[in-house]
Amino acid sequence: MARWPAEGRAAAIAAELAPYAWRGFTDRMLARRAVGAADRQGLDAFLTSLPGTDVGVAEPVEPAPPGDERVDVLVRVVLLRHWRRQSLDRLCADLTAALDAWEDERDDVQRDLRNLLEER
Repeated sequence: MARWPAEGRAAAIAAELAPYAWRGFTDRMLARRAVGAADRQGLDAFLTSLPGTDVGVAEPVEPAPPGDERVDVLVRVVLLRHWRRQSLDRLCADLTAALDAWEDERDDVQRDLRNLLEER
């Protein structure tokens, strides 16, 4: 499946975090808000790509559920960094890159599994 541009997702995450004292978030809440914002941006981008669609006023972004595996991916990433010292833009670019890398790896595993099953 096609992925929306990383710049748009990073900007959406930054816009979600900017109104808050995000440096005070726990690692997990930061990750949950980032995943929620990335999901909303993807949904908005998809809907606005449909001719004649009016997205209207969006409800506030909901953090991703605590059990979302992407949250765990981002928590592992931020634990390896001094993320509270980063600029918001740098942090959001790093989070987006981590989500992209995880998705690429997941897609590779799924493709390899399909290939193995087709060989049987």
